[in-house]
Amino acid sequence: MDAWYRSLTPTERGELLREAWNTGRELQLAGLRARFPSESEEQLELRLAERWLGAELFERVMAHKRARGLG
Repeated sequence: MDAWYRSLTPTERGELLREAWNTGRELQLAGLRARFPSESEEQLELRLAERWLGAELFERVMAHKRARGLG
């Protein structure tokens, strides 16, 4: 597997990373949908953002958005 990975171009490595990131994101969203079936996609996206950023940073970001009339 190492030889295979080393044979990839930087563009191919980037694409592989993007696909893995998107797969992980979709799996986490699927889990959130199962736990919170009545929530909108926007609410689920916010839950995912909070999970990734942590509660403190998420609250800072949301406060910043609200202060600018964005959220």
